[in-house]
Amino acid sequence: MESAEPVLREPVTAEYVLSVFREQHRLYFLLDYDMLPREELTFESTVEEWRDQMDLVEWRPLGRAENELWEIDLPDEAWKQVLEPEGEKTLGGVCELIARYAAVPVIREETFFGKPCRPASAFLTIQALLQEAGADVSEIAPSTDLREYSYRYAFAFLYRIANLAPGTLPRPERVNWDSYRGADLSLLWMTGTLPFALMFSLGIGSPWFLLVPGMFLTMYCLFRWELQRLGGKQLKFGDLKTFRDLSELIATRATFQA
Repeated sequence: MESAEPVLREPVTAEYVLSVFREQHRLYFLLDYDMLPREELTFESTVEEWRDQMDLVEWRPLGRAENELWEIDLPDEAWKQVLEPEGEKTLGGVCELIARYAAVPVIREETFFGKPCRPASAFLTIQALLQEAGADVSEIAPSTDLREYSYRYAFAFLYRIANLAPGTLPRPERVNWDSYRGADLSLLWMTGTLPFALMFSLGIGSPWFLLVPGMFLTMYCLFRWELQRLGGKQLKFGDLKTFRDLSELIATRATFQA
């Protein structure tokens, strides 16, 4: 099933922008620290507090990143006026600036068999957002496993789909990432030991020392094979398993437009 219509977008309020910043704050802490932030962002939070809590960059690249996230095109000077000096400017000013120019995806309430169906409408919008992100959506059905798309299109999930209903997505979790680190470590050891093993082997006229990097290469290949068998890197959201689960959850709190 493919989305029949482009994603509907509507202007936002400063309150909505703040809710998105709070959602980014929540997901960032859950993903990186496995905990909720101790303090919630408010309009009165200073830019310095926001940047410190989210580990954000300096004002110029931060403004350009927000341009990309909100799909707007404000000059550096406009961002500097709301981001500097960071100890005096507040998040309220940032939210108001974005709200003057941004339009974000909302769910168009579709009718199926003569009746509106919000979960199905949410599914079509999620599908369309993934299509905008470059995904081939021709094989995405409500029963499709999220794991096939959640990591590859993590940006769309965390910054587009999540913003359909800020605060709704369950705890995100990286799956198999530690195992990939183990595989990369094996590759690093193989690369590091190969020159020494080659020198020793040439020096003593025996190839036995080459078994050391060979062992790490074997471990690396086994790691990668096992990780592919387990589904590779994944971004998991709580107990959500399929696009139907995700659509039904989003539909409970999203804004719908006729």
